Amino acid sequence: MKAAVFDGKEITIKTISDPKIKDSQVLVHIKAVGICGTDLAIVNGDLPTVTPIILGHEFVGEVIKIGKNVDQSWLNKRVTSEINSNIDFDCYYCKQGLFTQCISRKAIGIDINGTFAEYIALESYLLHKIPDSIPDDDATFIEPLAAAYQTFEMMPLDQNDKIMAIFGLGKLGLLITQVALLRGLILITVDGSNKKLNLAKKFGAHHIINRLNCKDIPNKIKDLTNGLGADIIVDTTGNPDALREIIASCRTRGKIHIKSTHGIETPINLTDVVVRELTIYSSRCGSFEKAIEGIESGEVKVGELISNKFQLSDIKKAFKSYKLSRDHIKTIIQM
Repeated sequence: MKAAVFDGKEITIKTISDPKIKDSQVLVHIKAVGICGTDLAIVNGDLPTVTPIILGHEFVGEVIKIGKNVDQSWLNKRVTSEINSNIDFDCYYCKQGLFTQCISRKAIGIDINGTFAEYIALESYLLHKIPDSIPDDDATFIEPLAAAYQTFEMMPLDQNDKIMAIFGLGKLGLLITQVALLRGLILITVDGSNKKLNLAKKFGAHHIINRLNCKDIPNKIKDLTNGLGADIIVDTTGNPDALREIIASCRTRGKIHIKSTHGIETPINLTDVVVRELTIYSSRCGSFEKAIEGIESGEVKVGELISNKFQLSDIKKAFKSYKLSRDHIKTIIQM
């Protein structure tokens, strides 16, 4: 099969052996894959991983072969999958149902080979069927939308949480924008792209701030919040410097939720966090079922978040386009 292999320095299209499936696995023919910010962080050298490796985890594909212990109903179905594989089902976290935190877990496309390839072998317990009403390109948003919903599962809202600011309007930021608005929050969005800011406004954001035209974002946010700062701030920037700005923009006893996985260490003023009694949350993957329902129902719009589409053979060009464009939201690799 053809696969995009990252060797620690560059991505190269190679011909490698088709994966062989175990009795508990299925063989999936990949149809489309989204480039995630995590993929870019690995290629940039910010997030270390074992190489050589096939990246990619935001995917849709078709099951073309099943192991003898797998239910026949999976055959010929369009699917996506959880990204946390190698689950042992027996560790402390698994016994609590926290499978994404399994001690033995390996993330597909991050720790083990992923989906920038024609085929992948997957354990059947990871799979989720995709309704016919969801096109392939839209289906690549299921995993990141699950992460967007998880933001609010890990950070429950209370009666004082009325104003949220989102720093960074990439794919995840714009998904969280829509989920936040569904919860009735007054929303401030911060980014350096007018295109992204205008899209957030179209979705319903109440205030937009272009960081390129604003010298003091914390004071701007305080101006919009009666001098207090935002009740909640979500970071999806991938920029290690943003967290200091976010802390200064959050009201005392406010909430900060970190979604970035850029792999870079970030120095912050812990004294400010302690003295103002800020609460810092974080979260990873969430409910794929809920994400599938959100896309299928139209509750969350994803089509407008697609910036570019490339063939697997042009994956180098796809990554370059992602890195160079301030207006980029999501690039999809089609097989």
